[in-house]
Amino acid sequence: MIINDELIKKISVLARLEVHESENESLKNDMQKIINYFEILDEIDTSQTLPMYTPIESNAQLRRTDNSYSECADRIIQNFPEKEGRLFKVPSIYGKLLESQRRTCNKVS
Repeated sequence: MIINDELIKKISVLARLEVHESENESLKNDMQKIINYFEILDEIDTSQTLPMYTPIESNAQLRRTDNSYSECADRIIQNFPEKEGRLFKVPSIYGKLLESQRRTCNKVS
């Protein structure tokens, strides 16, 4: 594959890159080196090679999951200021409503 000015222009449009004329020659050389390297790799016979899903071929031992009861959980729930049974109430992830937002919400409802 030969990299020319027309291909550089087409790729820059597709990639939405602004390429100045002064950069064309350098870009062509760099892209040609990349293409040449892939052409070398393309010559390697990989017909007997199995596909890999990860470069690390190890069988990691997974830990056993134990469902166990913790005395610590009871103490945490017991000390929580607002709770209902074994559930505890926490601040909203949305934060507190500003006074102006509160008035708007009250008008709507």
